[in-house]
Amino acid sequence: MLSAIAIATLAIIVGYAVVADRSPRSTNADALAFQRLDGSSAGLAGFRGQAVLLTVWATWCWSCRQELPALARLHRGLGGRPPAVIALSVDRDGADVVEPLLEQLSVKDLPVFLDPTGASVGGLAISGLPTTILLGPDGVEKARWHGVKAWDEKSMMDEIAALIAGRPGKQAR
Repeated sequence: MLSAIAIATLAIIVGYAVVADRSPRSTNADALAFQRLDGSSAGLAGFRGQAVLLTVWATWCWSCRQELPALARLHRGLGGRPPAVIALSVDRDGADVVEPLLEQLSVKDLPVFLDPTGASVGGLAISGLPTTILLGPDGVEKARWHGVKAWDEKSMMDEIAALIAGRPGKQAR
């Protein structure tokens, strides 16, 4: 009985650490390189000086599929204001699987990039998909969210704006 309680307690602690990770990590985001859908090179260094909301996702991830339209609506709603919204696919087959899904979901104007090697997963310490990271204009991680979020809702947009501005408020979840 006692060992069952200990195992259950450990499972709760580990589960909380994975799902409710609220501690931003120090990353060298500028070093992250990826590709555009046309195969040309890109990377986070090109966004230096801008806040960036980076979602790491894959086509086989059902939660990711659910979240992409909300990210596209957020991107449209921002109208060029910070943060820059980036969806980074870690699908090995790259554009061959990503483009049909974007068409199926009617996601046309979301900046989507590819990381077919999956290097971003290790480089950004991604523990599950989707994971979204808010990087400040200096490239330092300000917040991290796991799982599906309603990115286009006012409460999320207010939370992101507060984090970018460095104002106290709701914590990332």
